[in-house]
Amino acid sequence: MKTLKRYSLGKDGLPTAAAINAYERDGVVCIQNAFDPQWVAHGRRAVAAAISTAAKSELREDHAVKDGKSLFFFDTFLWRRLPSFRKLTFESPAARLAKKVMRSKELLLYFDMAIVKEPGTPAETPWHYDEAYWPVSGTQVCNVWMALDDVPEEAALRFALGSHKLQENFKGIDFFTNKGMRDQKDPSPPNWDTESNGLEVAIAPMKAGDCAILNFRTHHSAPGNPQKNRRRRVICTHWFGDDARYVDKKWECNPNERGEELVDRGRLECSVFPRVF
Repeated sequence: MKTLKRYSLGKDGLPTAAAINAYERDGVVCIQNAFDPQWVAHGRRAVAAAISTAAKSELREDHAVKDGKSLFFFDTFLWRRLPSFRKLTFESPAARLAKKVMRSKELLLYFDMAIVKEPGTPAETPWHYDEAYWPVSGTQVCNVWMALDDVPEEAALRFALGSHKLQENFKGIDFFTNKGMRDQKDPSPPNWDTESNGLEVAIAPMKAGDCAILNFRTHHSAPGNPQKNRRRRVICTHWFGDDARYVDKKWECNPNERGEELVDRGRLECSVFPRVF
């Protein structure tokens, strides 16, 4: 399986033209050392706070698997209740990276998310793409996936390169049941591990502080965490660019947050999805 190339930042601290071209071609680009050690340490403290205060969140998902000891945890919209996430979301390089890669003049925050797979957690993240879950359309919508731990190949994200250009729509898949989400009539997404359909699958091992930036139509998946002594902690921030618009989908979205007083095909800016640039 191909290993996704990691690009360095330019002298201005932003993605280079080569990195942007890779994002537009493949639907994903990996940036090395995108976040310095101070931001990585801050992110780890933020994730610890998210887990310790998870009982206060109505949006969290935490599932013990198999032996009841390993854990797959995630929570969203953390910036609204934890100052550490608010600082990371609004002050870290994430927003500038997203804006540059999407060639966007404006930038809105959609939501942030913490993901933790404890050592030995077998729970896989199935092949999916983010648009299937979200009430959004456009070409300038992305996810900045920030690694807080080294991620070896056996625990790394996989991407179907160029899948963001596919015209066919697919239903969202529940991460914990692997079943299609209710009320969605589209077919299930391909299993790109066995159905190449002419696209190449790439794996993205990373070091702590690296990030992957992926288009919201890029198909991706992840294995469990087979490492015996290391968590796989991640913070994702999701962003709307210039052409992103609200779509009044008739089924439940995930996260199930639709902003305030938005109209179908209208702009997304509101207090829930605030402007950053």
